[in-house]
Amino acid sequence: MNSEKTDLWLMFCSRGARSIAAGILTVIVSLYYKSIYHSIAPIGFLFGAGALGVPIISYSAGRWADRYGRKKLLLLTISFLPAAIAMILLTTNYYVLLLSSALGGFGIAGAIVGGGVGASAAPMQIALLAEKTNTGNRTTIFSLFQIMSSITASAGAASASLSNFHNLFYIALILSVLSFLIALPISESFKPQTVKGRDRRGFLERRKKTAVENENSKTINKFVMTGVMNGAAQGFIVPFFPIILQSNMGMSAGTIGYLFAAGGLVSALLMFATPYLTKRLGFVKFIMSTRSISSLFAIYFPFATSAVAASMAYVILSATRSISLPAQSSLMMNLVDENTRAYATGINQSARLLPSAASSSSSGEILDFFSYVIPFEIAFVLNAANIYLYYRFFGKLPAANKTVASIHEN
Repeated sequence: MNSEKTDLWLMFCSRGARSIAAGILTVIVSLYYKSIYHSIAPIGFLFGAGALGVPIISYSAGRWADRYGRKKLLLLTISFLPAAIAMILLTTNYYVLLLSSALGGFGIAGAIVGGGVGASAAPMQIALLAEKTNTGNRTTIFSLFQIMSSITASAGAASASLSNFHNLFYIALILSVLSFLIALPISESFKPQTVKGRDRRGFLERRKKTAVENENSKTINKFVMTGVMNGAAQGFIVPFFPIILQSNMGMSAGTIGYLFAAGGLVSALLMFATPYLTKRLGFVKFIMSTRSISSLFAIYFPFATSAVAASMAYVILSATRSISLPAQSSLMMNLVDENTRAYATGINQSARLLPSAASSSSSGEILDFFSYVIPFEIAFVLNAANIYLYYRFFGKLPAANKTVASIHEN
């Protein structure tokens, strides 16, 4: 087995261990907070801290990773999750829990099938995966990576019914430490391009390089703007699903865990079709169509009249939203410059999660004092804006509408 395949296996295994821990935490963290605080408002601020801390770390880590090495920053950010879990086990002090949430990314938009699993480590993971793939197999590898992550996170969510909060936090701690240890042998071939001394390139060459950099910046900014809408929308609703299902539908923690596991498994199964659907529809049409379906079921969810109907709506909305994640990551890696991949992923995640911090905090207040329907209505409008921006920015861009095969051929 060559070193590239070995590194891919290590990355998959490291993410798998982390995903099981994340699946457990997705179910129990909000319910654990609810057992400490009777009001939802302080829980909203805890989730806001998670949604605020991760983008700050992601942006900084992504920028530094392209300068000083992606593996170093990957190991650093992976270590934040076990540190965050240890804080929960050691104290119930609200300010320490705020720091814990910021480091661990608890409650961030994405839950077990999105950014919630990768958290601040995601930019480096995606950049390293892109380094070890090409335009021909990238969407397939990204899909398999996300499928594996969803399945293992589902296993973690399902296990939430097997023990009490304390024991489950210890299991998550052990798995997150294991994720760090597995990542230690991963190699990195990418070397940042540095210019020492005076830049001796000709005027035309420097001008050409500046034009390329400007175009790359414009592309990154487009992903940033779509990320803002997506993050704000998800922040209003995703962290509060366990609380809503428990309070309004009477579900137990175990039932919620099995439901989240079902959502992750359905997402994983659908993602097997991501490379095929991307090839048939192109990146933009595929992303827009699946997010449209997810948005419709999100607006339906608060009007569900039974636990069964709410469960079906949750599974469909989470699965149709997550199925496009590998395609979105692959599209970004195809369009941005190789030297800015970690930065592009980091700033995109920051743009998604910073608005999520504000929306999660405000959603806690809305759920406490108003109707729980309102956050879903706001999220629907923001999702519509996200879909429109994808069409406006990438709808007429040839590289964003070509199939995987045609990109490879060109």
